[in-house]
Amino acid sequence: MRKLSEQELDQVKRSIAFKDLTSAEILIEVYDHYISHLESFEELDFEAQLFELEQKFRYGYCHALQAKFNKETRKDLGKLHWQVIQRNFCLPRILYALGFMSVAFYLGSTVESGKEAAILMFSPLIILAMFHLYFLISSSLRIKTIKRSLNQKSSLKSSLLYPLSERMYLPMMMSYSIVWISDMMFATEIISNLAPQIATTFSILFFIYMISILEVWKIKSKTTLL
Repeated sequence: MRKLSEQELDQVKRSIAFKDLTSAEILIEVYDHYISHLESFEELDFEAQLFELEQKFRYGYCHALQAKFNKETRKDLGKLHWQVIQRNFCLPRILYALGFMSVAFYLGSTVESGKEAAILMFSPLIILAMFHLYFLISSSLRIKTIKRSLNQKSSLKSSLLYPLSERMYLPMMMSYSIVWISDMMFATEIISNLAPQIATTFSILFFIYMISILEVWKIKSKTTLL
C-alpha cells in the first residue's frame, strides 16, 4: 500500500468538493473511502481507479447517503436521549420522584414573589443556553478544521448539530408557553398561591432535562464531530 502524492490528494479533494456535501460525517467517510481504495493501487492506475470511484459515488448517490444518514442520526439521537432519561427514572430510583415533589413544594414555599419564581424557573434555561453557545462554537471550530484540510468551500456541519440543537431549544419553547398560559391561569387566588410550587417543579424538571442533554452530548462527542 502506497501513500498518495500531494497532487493526487488535491485531485481527490476537488472531486469530492464538486458533490456539495453538507454532512461532515458523510464527507469524511467518502474521502476516507477514496483514499483507502486508491492507496491500494499503483500510481499508473490512479486515474482509472478515481474514475471508477466517481462512477459509483455520483452526486445523487452521495446525497442519498447523506439524507439516509441524517434521518438515522436523528432517530438514533432520540433513542439515546430516551435511554438516558429512562436511566434517570428507572424503578430503583422511584424514591427520587417522591423526594422531587417534596423538595419542589418546600422550595416553592420559600419563594415570596412572582419575580423570584420566574428567576427560579429560568435559571436552568440560562445555563442550557450558555452551554448551547459553547456547543455551537466548539462544533464550528472542528468543522472549520475539516473544511480547511479538505479544501471545502460549501456549507458544512455535523449531522447531529440540528437534532441536538432542537432538543436544547425544546425546554425554552416550553417555558415561554408556560409563562404565557400562566398569565391567564393564575388569575384565581387558589391557583395563584400554587404558582411558586409550580415554578419550582418546572425548574427541577428543566434541570433534569438539562442534565440528560449534557449526558447525550458527552456520549455523542466521543464518536462524532460535535
